[in-house]
Amino acid sequence: MKINNFMQNFKINNTKTENKNPYPKTKPMPMDSVSFSGVTAPIKTNDEKFVELREEISKDMEPLMSKSEEACWDFYTESSEENLAKMNAAQDKATEFYDNPEIYSKLKEINDNGGVEDKKLQKQLRNLTSAFGDGIEFKEEMKAMNEKENEISQKLNSYQMTIDDKPVSKAEISKIMETEKNPEIRKKASEAKIKSGDLIADDLVELVKMRNDFAKKKGYDNYFDMKLKEDYDIEPDELNKLLDDVAQNTKNSNEKVMNNIKKDLSEAFGIKPEELRNYHYGYLAGEDPEKLVNDQIKTKEEVVEISKKAYAGMGYDIDKLPIKLDLFPRENKNTHGFSFPIKPGKDARILANLTNNASSVDTLMHELGHSVFTVKTDDTLPYMEQDTTSTMTEAVAMMMGDMIRTEGLVKDKLTPEVNEKFAKSLGKEESTFVGSSMAIIDFERNMYKNPDQDLKQLWKDMGVKYKGRSEQDEATNEWATIPHYLSHPAYYQNYFRASLIKAQLYDGLTEKLGKLTENKDTAKYLDENLFKYGGSKTDDELLTEITGKPLDAEAFCNRINKLVQE
Repeated sequence: MKINNFMQNFKINNTKTENKNPYPKTKPMPMDSVSFSGVTAPIKTNDEKFVELREEISKDMEPLMSKSEEACWDFYTESSEENLAKMNAAQDKATEFYDNPEIYSKLKEINDNGGVEDKKLQKQLRNLTSAFGDGIEFKEEMKAMNEKENEISQKLNSYQMTIDDKPVSKAEISKIMETEKNPEIRKKASEAKIKSGDLIADDLVELVKMRNDFAKKKGYDNYFDMKLKEDYDIEPDELNKLLDDVAQNTKNSNEKVMNNIKKDLSEAFGIKPEELRNYHYGYLAGEDPEKLVNDQIKTKEEVVEISKKAYAGMGYDIDKLPIKLDLFPRENKNTHGFSFPIKPGKDARILANLTNNASSVDTLMHELGHSVFTVKTDDTLPYMEQDTTSTMTEAVAMMMGDMIRTEGLVKDKLTPEVNEKFAKSLGKEESTFVGSSMAIIDFERNMYKNPDQDLKQLWKDMGVKYKGRSEQDEATNEWATIPHYLSHPAYYQNYFRASLIKAQLYDGLTEKLGKLTENKDTAKYLDENLFKYGGSKTDDELLTEITGKPLDAEAFCNRINKLVQE
């Protein structure tokens, strides 16, 4: 996951601004120049005026946002009171940056005089007008939301999970859920994780209500709908259609995968399928090849070696790139995985909590995908075009994470038969991802519609509906352990759309280059055809150039159906 970029973290949105000009708007007569005392001076177009203003804004914005990202990095890697105070101060400065009536007036003047013609500039103008409008009109609300989010983060980061009064890390919990057959121990591990949700659930609901109040002031029904429109340019109905299309086109495969999982788990635990509970899931049962792969990864340091070797095979020497790594668990460190785009073209950082298993290889490959994208972005682009588009960078990261299976990153540790089974297991993983994604997205959508409902029951209902879980499961605050609900609201649907892109992108790239980790020209191709553009091209533009067509779900659905039905 990429940590908040400046457009997300500081609410640069795509809202329309109210025309408060008391005088009627008139369209200016077309003129190429104007004469003063016999000297002809060219008249600047609105596009030219906006570009000048954009660069004026960027000059001060760029260092401010980089410092805020650095402060966020410091807090996530060491969650002390001092670092929390520094992060709050940095975010306050970023918020205060937009409290600038003079700049806002200039942006509104361009809007009121017909706007700009270039489509790319249109979006930037909307983003900046909204950001400065929010900075002036909603300064206190934005500051309060930031402070509440940071307060919850600190509470969560400093919380120590325990089993039988012994401290355990998130990585150790994951290991137990993958390998431990004793149901009592599994239940304790599951409960230890859920307790972290209990810790922040009430605060998170309070934050959801704060966000909703903010969204309603801007004319939206709720914050989820606002984020879809303003950050991702997607309407709720469009998202619903996309989810439904993938669900329908993979329905048979998803049912087959779900039934096989229940069959394997019930046999492993010696119970009937209907007796399975949430804490049974996650166990690598039966002949699951991932279990065999995990057995061959002896240390967490080996995860780093595997990942660096894969990138070297593509032509990237990770040790020589400006990417800082903080990869292993410790106290007072955020327990998830993030890439921090401190300065496109020059500085990216990765926080992870690796252990010795296939999932950790996926995680590090994923976060390196984000970071390589960041440091390979052309830093001579206008600052507001350097930022990678959130869906494309997520797609690249997910494509890289898949490579442990698609590119056989651990094949030298496995028999050819196990390696083949492990590669095919991607179909099962993608299928379960469909169900999990729908549960997470639909829960969040409904939570923002009504945060006062019984969220424990809602989470349970989502598990039954999309993941085939039991009606007999206990309703819990497990929902509050989903990190995106706190730090990246409405973001999980971005993973879903990125999954479609990654499958289409990988097919297009391998058609040109073969196995990506076995062709050192991969780095050159990615740098020149994808990474250098940062956010200056749309996802569809890049996909069309690389694969010959804009985004569709065909490659993703075909991958699932082919791997599952074989």
